[in-house]
Amino acid sequence: MKKLTFSLILIVIFSIIGLGWVLDNLFSQYQSHNKYDELKPYKELGTILAKTLNQQTNIEEFINDWQTQNVVEVTLLNLNAFPLPESLQKKFYQGEPLTLESENSIFIHFILPKKDKILIVTLPAQTKKHDNNLLKLAFTAIFYIAILLILFIWLYPLIKHLRQLRKTAKAFGEGKLEKRIPINSTSYITDIEVEFNKMAQRIETLVSDNKLLGNAVSHDLRTPLARLRFGIEALEETTNPQLRDKYQKHISKDIDEMEKLVAVLLNYARLEQAMVTIEKRDINLNNLISDCINTKISSDITIQWLKSEPAIIIGDINYLTMLFNNLLSNAQQYSNKTISVDIKQTKTEISVIVADDGPGIIKEKRHEILKPFTRGDNTLNKHGYGIGLAIVARIALWHDAILKIDDSKQLGGAEFSITFKKH
Repeated sequence: MKKLTFSLILIVIFSIIGLGWVLDNLFSQYQSHNKYDELKPYKELGTILAKTLNQQTNIEEFINDWQTQNVVEVTLLNLNAFPLPESLQKKFYQGEPLTLESENSIFIHFILPKKDKILIVTLPAQTKKHDNNLLKLAFTAIFYIAILLILFIWLYPLIKHLRQLRKTAKAFGEGKLEKRIPINSTSYITDIEVEFNKMAQRIETLVSDNKLLGNAVSHDLRTPLARLRFGIEALEETTNPQLRDKYQKHISKDIDEMEKLVAVLLNYARLEQAMVTIEKRDINLNNLISDCINTKISSDITIQWLKSEPAIIIGDINYLTMLFNNLLSNAQQYSNKTISVDIKQTKTEISVIVADDGPGIIKEKRHEILKPFTRGDNTLNKHGYGIGLAIVARIALWHDAILKIDDSKQLGGAEFSITFKKH
């Protein structure tokens, strides 16, 4: 919106002040070049008439005859009754016409040196102003047309992008959740387009997650519910104390399993809330990862980890602890014997790499397993609901970190890397 506001102010200032200044200068130049061109015929006529009268003896009689036969009004004035500034006297006394103007008339003066008189040719002011009025009207029309043209040139891209926004929003509202607005750096509403795309991505993710949640609930609850119903029916039909105790234990186990699933659903739902508060501060990844590894020590799995030089990022320690605990738990679940944890740094980035010697993840499944309640192909005998890596992906997104899944060249299994920006 800043770009839109700034460009609007700039275009208005340029249109009004810039165009006004240009047209004003053009009009002034035209006036200076053509100031008295329209009076040239009258000046030539007056010059001839003045030379003629200067040789006549009875000029008053000539003037009277002229007035009765011609439209142009001429009068005589004594030279001593027409004082002039010194700057005008020299040229006027040498025979150059002198033009003076009032609101209603234009007066062209010619000197009669032999008669000590001045011949005055009087013209209506309309003679000069008619052309000026047309010129002013033409320049005014050019001014407003140019402003409209400039505003149209400015508005066209804006209207184009707004129509694109409307078209995309309409398609998105009709259920085409994959629709996005192409981002152009020259757009006036780039901020709005970027925010729309973020909103659309967020909604698409939520809708997709809700579908997955619904499928997971219907699938993972169906089995314990069926066992629970069977156990209750069997419990009602038997009077054997040992069998009743056995059925009660099975029912209790099924209820515990459902409670765990509901707890997992609630935890993931909390992560999906829009009002999650991220309290970021400086975090030493070496210390954080060491604490996480200490909670995962097992006699069956070896975790290879050597502290590197200080690796400081800015983030929320609680959520990052959850992220690395989930990564390590996932590696432990699928690893055969060994897990490696390493930190690599560049001038601008810090990467945490967690690898295992398990079966790995095929490329076609790497994107899918980051969705909630989605598990890989090698999970038949593995406990879990497929939510851990979805939590990892979501927390990484909150910290502007890049999550990448690859094959481990060292251990042969899966390799997860989380890359943070250095601050």
